[in-house]
Amino acid sequence: MKLEAIGKSHIGLVRKLNEDSYFVSSQLGLFVVADGMGGHKAGEVASRLAVDAMKNYWQKMAEKKAPDFLRDIEMDVSQNARHLVNSIYFANSLVFEAQKKPDYHNMGTTISAVLSDQGNLWCANVGDSPVLLYKNGDIITVSEEHSVAAEQRSLRLSVSDMGLNNAAKNTLTRVLGLDENVSAFLTRINVDVGDIVVICSDGLINYLPEKAIGAILSDPESSIEQKAEVLIDETNRGGGRDNITVILIEIMEEGKWEKIKNRISLKM
Repeated sequence: MKLEAIGKSHIGLVRKLNEDSYFVSSQLGLFVVADGMGGHKAGEVASRLAVDAMKNYWQKMAEKKAPDFLRDIEMDVSQNARHLVNSIYFANSLVFEAQKKPDYHNMGTTISAVLSDQGNLWCANVGDSPVLLYKNGDIITVSEEHSVAAEQRSLRLSVSDMGLNNAAKNTLTRVLGLDENVSAFLTRINVDVGDIVVICSDGLINYLPEKAIGAILSDPESSIEQKAEVLIDETNRGGGRDNITVILIEIMEEGKWEKIKNRISLKM
């Protein structure tokens, strides 16, 4: 699978700190966005710690030094997909230990990651930083949202039904760092040439309508980097009241040499 990827982040127009972190590595096949939370720079620390943990984990994987599994992962998925989940558990353990310090008490972060694994793309996440798939003009949500609002929607309840205000409904039900153990959502992304996978913080989707995102991604004249820049610019134009981070991964047609290499790797 041939991928072209770009990541960009912006502080927005209101916040004093950028508490988002991201990592893009086509070489490792790993793409990660984290949106931190906590006072006095703690959110910034949490997101960076989680992203660095994911990066370090997969660098060890590339060196054939696979870390131990922190707990059993009984899923009918590839070994690398299991390691993707385990790397999130690893990141959670580091943030959990760090938030015990007084300056970082109760800090946490979302995490959303996509892994390229021998012709497959896997998505894993904790929290509400979405992973989207742009396919044939449609936008499909791939990740699972872990928030009170999402639970309301699944139960077909309104804010008034649950006696919640708008702030309460946006409370996350899962986040890295606040508990010793966390459960990560995992799914395979079915992609074709021309599709674009979007990983972003909620600072983008909360202030840029899905229709606008689709229109930007559909522009055949713009490079993937230009599309990422326009997504951030338009989000700021819509208010920019939060940090904005976006990774775009475009599925490209493989050349003859890439196809041969992939066949060889699948046989090994």
